[in-house]
Amino acid sequence: MKEPFDKSYYLQKADENFPTLYREEISIPNEVKELYPGDSFVLDLGNHYVGYLSFVLGFTNRYPDAPTRLSVRFCERPYEIDADFSAYTVGLCASWLQEEIVTVDYLGEYKMPRRYAARYIKITVLAAPKRITLSDFVFSAVTSADSRQLESVSIDDEELLAIDRVSVNTLKNCMQRVFEDGPKRDRRLWIGDLRLEALANYYTYRQTDLVRRCLYLFAAAECDKDGVMPGYIYEYPFFYSGCWFLRDYSLLFAVTLCEYYLYTGDEQTFLEIYPVAKGQTNAMLGELDENGILVPKNPDNVFIDHIGSLKKTTSLNGIYLYALKALIETLSLLNHEDAEVYRSRYEAARASALRSLYNQEKCNFENAYDEGQLSVHSVAWMILGGALEGEEAWELLRSAMQHEAYLKPVSPYMIHYLIEAMEMLGREEEAMSCLREFWGAMVKEGADTFYEIFTPEDPQAHSVERLTTSMCHAWSSTPSYFIRKRIVGDRRGTSIQMIEK
Repeated sequence: MKEPFDKSYYLQKADENFPTLYREEISIPNEVKELYPGDSFVLDLGNHYVGYLSFVLGFTNRYPDAPTRLSVRFCERPYEIDADFSAYTVGLCASWLQEEIVTVDYLGEYKMPRRYAARYIKITVLAAPKRITLSDFVFSAVTSADSRQLESVSIDDEELLAIDRVSVNTLKNCMQRVFEDGPKRDRRLWIGDLRLEALANYYTYRQTDLVRRCLYLFAAAECDKDGVMPGYIYEYPFFYSGCWFLRDYSLLFAVTLCEYYLYTGDEQTFLEIYPVAKGQTNAMLGELDENGILVPKNPDNVFIDHIGSLKKTTSLNGIYLYALKALIETLSLLNHEDAEVYRSRYEAARASALRSLYNQEKCNFENAYDEGQLSVHSVAWMILGGALEGEEAWELLRSAMQHEAYLKPVSPYMIHYLIEAMEMLGREEEAMSCLREFWGAMVKEGADTFYEIFTPEDPQAHSVERLTTSMCHAWSSTPSYFIRKRIVGDRRGTSIQMIEK
């Protein structure tokens, strides 16, 4: 087998695929009026954008003899406008809160240097020597999504049309130098988000160079002592590997690479990065126990969903099967000798899962590895991994979604995989119903972009950390993938480049 290329080679290839960044100047209607200390007002951009703010400071009847100090708050949703940021003491670092104290020394145009994600901007005059004016507000929106490449599709259903529109806007705002997970927070590249963004991209903007760039960046990352790549990386102002080595994400890297080939036919990129992906599946062999079950040495190195109490072993083994399936399919198309290696591993892993994780008497995945916990996550991932199929699989999944004893997904990330499992079983109408119920509820709530986390029956359920929650999040952009795939068909095996021509 070819050895992985030098890290510098992968970084060079990533740079060769650096995207063009497009700017759109959003002029914000604002009546010029006299302002005094203590005055405040709110600007509405009309949609959620990512970019930079500029404005003009002026005066009315007397030249100001001191600087003007402003509070400028950038808000993704209305609840942030008047929230008490000083009371935020829990969760993630408060520096993610988008509020700046700006001191403007001179009259004329002032350009704020930082990039923000917002629809609303609240400006408060904290201190000013005399009456001032603020005018000519311009928000310079930035994205690497080329609107000229956005595929036009006919969607007759008004609800699905609205969901698709918000989904596309979410993806656009997360497409920057890389596929960011959230342009407000964390502004970095995660494997889990990348895989879902890539799927949505194949049916919308079709910018495969950005997918390719991200794959090469991860190929250059520093693995842990077990050979597992980090779940995220930083690429600006310089390349830096993350420090959270998620087993499920590393397996999904292999899936993402395989899908990249299946959608684009780019054999060269696949073969150059494949040794890295192979290294991820090989790393899992060291964590198989005596029963052939993948049990990570550190349970914290598995994500699955935003549920602290979730037991994850069954789900992780479903993802392991899922990755092996993807490699078998792709390598078989390439007549690669490793296809049979993965086929043998898959058959052994599937047999182990059914023997040690599936409760034959109860026909569910109640097992000692997950301490008897039942979850929709386990069922969905075992279906995606091919451990259960047909009517038996659907009956278990349907029961799991309805039964209160089962933990339910809370993140759009896991909802995606639930819908994917339904589609794998041929339950397309049920899949669309789930999509409408989840993402449609966000649209009804007024979403311009889709959120990091959401509970339709209780939108305030995750309000503790709501101020730093990303309200434009990459893993929530896949409704466009599901909706558009139904219209144009599955594009795997059809070169995206040929479609673009």
